Amino acid sequence: NKRSSSSIASCVPFAMLKTDSKCPVMRLLCFLLLTLPSTVASLARTAQRSPAASTRLSGAIRPASPAGVLGRRSYRARAGRFRTSPPLCVRMMCGACGGESPGGGAERHHSGSAEEDDCLGASIRELGELAQPLVRGGDLGAAPFAPGSLPELPGGPVLILGAGWVGSRLAARLSQERCARVAVTNRPDWRSRQKEAYFAPVPLNPPPVSRHAFDIDAPETWDALPEPETLGAAVLTFAATADQLRPFWERYLRKVPRTVAYSSTAVYRVDVPGQEVDETTPLRPTARAAADAFLLQRGATVLTISGIFGEAQDARGVCTCFAAYASAGGALNGQKSVNMVHVDDIIAATAHALAAEDALVAGARLNVGGGVFKLHELMSHCKYPQAAEAAHARDDTDLSSKAVLSTRLLQTVMPRDFSFVPPLESAAAAAARRAALAPNAVGPSPAASPAADSA
Repeated sequence: NKRSSSSIASCVPFAMLKTDSKCPVMRLLCFLLLTLPSTVASLARTAQRSPAASTRLSGAIRPASPAGVLGRRSYRARAGRFRTSPPLCVRMMCGACGGESPGGGAERHHSGSAEEDDCLGASIRELGELAQPLVRGGDLGAAPFAPGSLPELPGGPVLILGAGWVGSRLAARLSQERCARVAVTNRPDWRSRQKEAYFAPVPLNPPPVSRHAFDIDAPETWDALPEPETLGAAVLTFAATADQLRPFWERYLRKVPRTVAYSSTAVYRVDVPGQEVDETTPLRPTARAAADAFLLQRGATVLTISGIFGEAQDARGVCTCFAAYASAGGALNGQKSVNMVHVDDIIAATAHALAAEDALVAGARLNVGGGVFKLHELMSHCKYPQAAEAAHARDDTDLSSKAVLSTRLLQTVMPRDFSFVPPLESAAAAAARRAALAPNAVGPSPAASPAADSA
């Protein structure tokens, strides 16, 4: 499989490691990696014969195997070849010893580096810890990838234009879960900007993520970006007008194999409050809609996203957002239809759009609508005092009220068993979901207010 092999190659598969490497760090790591599978397999057989060994089985998680102890790493032995998603520190060493960097270049290993020595020590410790559950004869662990994990991406680094609320989390997930080479952009003055928790991105540490100063209105900053021909894809996370996009497309994005851009469900025209909207619904004559049309005509994929939310305990949980919305004087029409989508679902939709065949996504608009509910249901969920009164409010007259359908996304791009995170999820359900996806967690999730999809 060409796509799989290119993605695996970016992670430096075991079969490509050479014991005669001139890099001493790589020779030592190679020895450890090449001897690990046989050791793990032997320990697994011992543990499975032990009465103390137990295996968790779940309808949503594949049966455990000896590979389960590798956590997110997958292990396969076929004709002496192995497939793996190396730990972060190992990926750092790949780049330090001459592997490709997110910008498409190569860095050379320099002996005596304290950072590299620390990385080597951490790698050795992590490799040694992999077998510990088997040595104890305890739980063999779950399957390598939990439900909702991201697909393998096409070869080449992914450039994320705008490492903000969603962009930074997308970069973290792609680099940590899929060993993807990722480059991100921020405004040239990003270091001097202090963002409150409500807007704060997650930290991104190089490597494996490289950062570039970029301003779409400053062509002199474009030269600092990775060469477009070296990229596998680009993701445009911020709003831009068609006039802003035109020169950047002609000079840069048209040379990138695939472009995915974020848009807003506010582009849709609503004639009747609460009506259903899909990708065929007429658009309002706005600058955002014109920018979408410019990109679609050139083969980009546009993800039309509703209001974004994160975990309940975070600064952008749905109830925190609702409190801010209400205190700011937002209309509390209990019958208004509201659409909200979890940031993790946006990341999943983006990754699957990047990995999909061109025939499915090139020049296509895909709604990422998440869940839809009535505003009074959110008020009740957040225990707002006027919730009961709002439930019996007058008919909905708000033309931003709509029910966004994501049927096209679900049927053509996402896995068959995918489902959106419910915005009004109970605490117990949220805890169970987080526990199932714990190996994939990268930090707090962002969100937006209930009015985000009308902004």
